[in-house]
Amino acid sequence: MSQLSTLISLVILSGLRYSVCGLDNGLALTPPMGWLSWERFGCETDCVAHPDTCISERLYTDMADVLIRDGYKDVGYEYVNIDDCWSARGRDEKTGEILSDPQRFPHGIKWLADYMHSRGLKLGLYADIGTYTCGGYPGLEGHFEQDINTFAEWGIDSLKVDGCYADASVNHAENDDVLVKEIAPACNLWRNYGDIEDSWASVEDITNFWARNTSTDILVRAAGPGHWNDPDMILVGNNGLSLSEQQSQFSLWAILAAPLYMTADLRAMPPWAREILQNKEVIAVNQDPLGKQAHVAWSENGIRIWIRELTSNVTSGDTWAVLLQNSNAIFGLKAVVLRPAQHIP
Repeated sequence: MSQLSTLISLVILSGLRYSVCGLDNGLALTPPMGWLSWERFGCETDCVAHPDTCISERLYTDMADVLIRDGYKDVGYEYVNIDDCWSARGRDEKTGEILSDPQRFPHGIKWLADYMHSRGLKLGLYADIGTYTCGGYPGLEGHFEQDINTFAEWGIDSLKVDGCYADASVNHAENDDVLVKEIAPACNLWRNYGDIEDSWASVEDITNFWARNTSTDILVRAAGPGHWNDPDMILVGNNGLSLSEQQSQFSLWAILAAPLYMTADLRAMPPWAREILQNKEVIAVNQDPLGKQAHVAWSENGIRIWIRELTSNVTSGDTWAVLLQNSNAIFGLKAVVLRPAQHIP
């Protein structure tokens, strides 16, 4: 019997033949918030040349400490997510168990999970459904149930699953059984487009995809408490976007009910970046318990109006978040109360 029920969420990234959907497991009732290492730190494993930025135990404890010290945890950021390149190159020769890199994670992943839990945080981990991860480390193929049990024993709170080196043309009976019986009931969010890069062109590309698909309600119908579309990480605090572009991305992700996973180096965040990321009004829109995702209500000549239904205000009436997007500019994210005579498409 797998212990996957102890894990909080599973993220399916790539377009695999496997079909899994978020079920009502009582988890992720609002979009998860936290920090993810991939876009900023990638697969840097040389801790001699890059001790401050390599994928290591120290990197994740540092980020956890900053989440608490600088007020991120207080506004809802609670996940510290390890991405690719954390494991050893090979498995245990006798047991086949997956192992963390002993030099970069000297205390092991269970110790790191305990470190997070003792501070009121949660630890996320990365795996791959194929034979190898995208970075060339051991994948889940042939070890599905063993690895899931290992992750649960370590105390992992969420699991991100990638799709590199997966042969979708072959019928893997073991994979199907585990996916249907063990993984699907724990699937709470999914990526549905390419990886984000630290540029406005990348943000705009993702936004355009979402605009096309929210207009047909494909993505809107898929989102709600316990099941979220994920447009990828928040770039605020990185180097590729201007100040206004960073504000724009954060507002867009908020109204889209997207998971809010930061990826910048929190140890070196300027005050203005913290102000964007800790904006309580914008976060409140993202975390609204009704769980409705925004859609494009009107679009013409590069201008879009996004609207999102929010939890009704008993005293005032229906409440909606409204965002005006003009090419690469966002003119504010506001919550408005509609009177009965008003109409939203």
